[in-house]
Amino acid sequence: MTVIGAHHVQEASVHNQQTFDTCIATTLRLLATIEFAPVVGDEPLTPDLLDAYATEIERHAQDLAALAGFPHTDVIGYGRDWYQEVSRARRAPLQAAYHAIHSAAWLGLEQGATTAGMLAGVAAAVRDLAGQHGRLTN
Repeated sequence: MTVIGAHHVQEASVHNQQTFDTCIATTLRLLATIEFAPVVGDEPLTPDLLDAYATEIERHAQDLAALAGFPHTDVIGYGRDWYQEVSRARRAPLQAAYHAIHSAAWLGLEQGATTAGMLAGVAAAVRDLAGQHGRLTN
C-alpha cells in the first residue's frame, strides 16, 4: 500500500469514529430530551418524530454492521429481540434505551455487529416510547 493509500484508510477510520461518536451523542441527547422535556415544561416529542429518530438509529445500526463486514446481519431483529427480553425484566423503555446506548458506546466500533444490535435496541425502545406518547417516561 502506498503512503497515500495508508493516509486515505486512516482518514476513513477517523471519519468513521467521528460519525460513530456523533451518533452516540445525538442518540443520548434524544433520550435525555425524552426524559427531561416534560419535567422542564417543554412539549414532548411527537410519535412521528420519535419514529423518524428510530428509523435513523436503525439506519446507523445497519451501516455499522456493514462497516464491520456483516452487511446481511439482521441487526434490527437482534435489537428488537434484545429489547423484548429486557422489557420482560420489567425495565421501562427509557431505562432499556439508556442501557443499550451505554452498551453501544462502551463496545464501540470494534465490536461491529454487536454494537449495531445495541443501537437497534435503542431504536426499538424509542418506537415503544412513541407508542406511549403523552405518558411520563421517567
